[in-house]
Amino acid sequence: MLTDLFTNIAKLGIKMRIFRAIQMADSDAEILKDREILILELLNTQGPMSMTELANFFPGVKQSTLSTDIKKLRTELGLIDMKVDTQDMRIHLIELSEKGCEEISDIKAQRGRSYKPLESAIGNNADEIDLLNQVVRRAIALVDQEINSFAELKTQLKK
Repeated sequence: MLTDLFTNIAKLGIKMRIFRAIQMADSDAEILKDREILILELLNTQGPMSMTELANFFPGVKQSTLSTDIKKLRTELGLIDMKVDTQDMRIHLIELSEKGCEEISDIKAQRGRSYKPLESAIGNNADEIDLLNQVVRRAIALVDQEINSFAELKTQLKK
């Protein structure tokens, strides 16, 4: 029974990604990689961040890889800006540009549309929604633990 659930979750994930890809085919977001979209979403939720702070969200990803992403998002696409930290002039902060804010709004709107079939499938049963929320919150906490364990392992291997 659990195997069937995992199989169905995987199928749903693939179908949702296909649906999202179809919806995004004619948008600017199509040219963004998943990690670049995540960077934009992080800047949207966290506010301006230094490269070190940003790298903390991507354990195991080389800072040079993130720098390449930042360069593309800034110079090629104009989705982020850099500014000097007023507290420490040695630090450059990465932040969303006006165009980046617009892109995030578009991505959220497209994502919302792609969740419509899932919303219909869930329905309005409060008990079922509560149960699903509980399961999803536990899954998020466990994934966070796995990310932290992975980051710690990477740190230990570097020593």
